[in-house]
Amino acid sequence: MAVNYTGFSSAPQLVAKVTIDPDSVPGASVGAQSLTVAGATPDMHFIVTAPSLTANLAIGGAYCTTAGTVVVRIVNPTANPIDPASQTFYILGL
Repeated sequence: MAVNYTGFSSAPQLVAKVTIDPDSVPGASVGAQSLTVAGATPDMHFIVTAPSLTANLAIGGAYCTTAGTVVVRIVNPTANPIDPASQTFYILGL
Protein backbone atom coordinates (compact mmCIF):
# COMPACT_ATOMS: atom_id res chain seq x y z
CA MET A 1 0.00 0.00 0.00
CA ALA A 2 1.42 3.38 -1.00
CA VAL A 3 1.17 6.31 1.37
CA ASN A 4 1.26 9.88 0.13
CA TYR A 5 2.58 12.59 2.44
CA THR A 6 1.54 16.16 1.85
CA GLY A 7 4.14 18.86 2.30
CA PHE A 8 7.08 16.96 0.78
CA SER A 9 8.08 16.79 -2.85
CA SER A 10 7.89 13.42 -4.58
CA ALA A 11 11.70 13.12 -4.57
CA PRO A 12 14.25 13.34 -1.73
CA GLN A 13 15.94 16.70 -1.40
CA LEU A 14 19.24 15.09 -0.42
CA VAL A 15 20.81 11.69 -0.93
CA ALA A 16 24.34 11.18 0.40
CA LYS A 17 26.84 8.44 1.21
CA VAL A 18 29.47 9.10 3.90
CA THR A 19 32.18 6.63 4.98
CA ILE A 20 33.60 7.21 8.47
CA ASP A 21 35.06 5.35 11.45
CA PRO A 22 32.45 6.06 14.17
CA ASP A 23 33.48 6.77 17.74
CA SER A 24 33.19 4.06 20.38
CA VAL A 25 29.77 3.99 22.09
CA PRO A 26 29.86 3.39 25.88
CA GLY A 27 27.64 0.67 27.34
CA ALA A 28 23.98 1.53 28.05
CA SER A 29 24.21 4.89 26.32
CA VAL A 30 23.70 6.85 23.14
CA GLY A 31 26.61 8.28 21.18
CA ALA A 32 26.41 11.20 18.77
CA GLN A 33 28.41 11.01 15.55
CA SER A 34 28.75 14.14 13.40
CA LEU A 35 28.81 13.63 9.64
CA THR A 36 29.70 16.26 7.05
CA VAL A 37 26.91 16.18 4.49
CA ALA A 38 26.90 18.83 1.78
CA GLY A 39 23.43 20.26 1.23
CA ALA A 40 22.02 19.31 4.64
CA THR A 41 20.04 22.06 6.38
CA PRO A 42 18.41 22.26 9.84
CA ASP A 43 14.89 22.34 8.37
CA MET A 44 15.28 18.85 6.84
CA HIS A 45 14.22 15.47 8.22
CA PHE A 46 16.68 12.57 7.89
CA ILE A 47 16.60 8.82 7.41
CA VAL A 48 20.01 7.21 8.02
CA THR A 49 21.07 3.61 7.52
CA ALA A 50 24.38 1.82 8.01
CA PRO A 51 24.07 -1.69 6.54
CA SER A 52 27.24 -2.94 8.23
CA LEU A 53 26.60 -1.44 11.68
CA THR A 54 28.18 -3.57 14.40
CA ALA A 55 25.88 -6.09 16.14
CA ASN A 56 23.87 -4.70 19.08
CA LEU A 57 24.11 -1.08 17.85
CA ALA A 58 21.17 0.82 16.38
CA ILE A 59 20.63 4.18 14.78
CA GLY A 60 18.37 6.24 17.01
CA GLY A 61 17.64 9.13 14.65
CA ALA A 62 19.48 11.99 13.00
CA TYR A 63 19.24 15.76 12.83
CA CYS A 64 21.08 18.69 11.30
CA THR A 65 22.70 21.12 13.74
CA THR A 66 24.11 23.58 11.20
CA ALA A 67 24.20 23.62 7.41
CA GLY A 68 26.34 20.71 6.21
CA THR A 69 26.47 18.83 9.55
CA VAL A 70 24.21 15.87 10.33
CA VAL A 71 24.39 14.28 13.79
CA VAL A 72 23.52 10.58 13.94
CA ARG A 73 22.57 9.08 17.31
CA ILE A 74 23.98 5.56 17.78
CA VAL A 75 22.39 3.50 20.55
CA ASN A 76 24.24 0.82 22.53
CA PRO A 77 21.80 -1.04 24.81
CA THR A 78 24.43 -3.51 26.06
CA ALA A 79 26.44 -3.17 29.28
CA ASN A 80 29.77 -3.05 27.42
CA PRO A 81 31.29 -0.39 25.17
CA ILE A 82 31.24 -1.14 21.42
CA ASP A 83 33.71 0.32 18.93
CA PRO A 84 32.07 0.18 15.48
CA ALA A 85 34.23 -0.48 12.43
CA SER A 86 34.68 2.03 9.64
CA GLN A 87 31.60 1.90 7.44
CA THR A 88 29.34 3.73 5.03
CA PHE A 89 26.32 5.66 6.26
CA TYR A 90 23.53 6.37 3.75
CA ILE A 91 21.61 9.60 4.34
CA LEU A 92 18.26 10.56 2.89
CA GLY A 93 17.14 14.12 3.58
CA LEU A 94 13.58 15.33 3.13
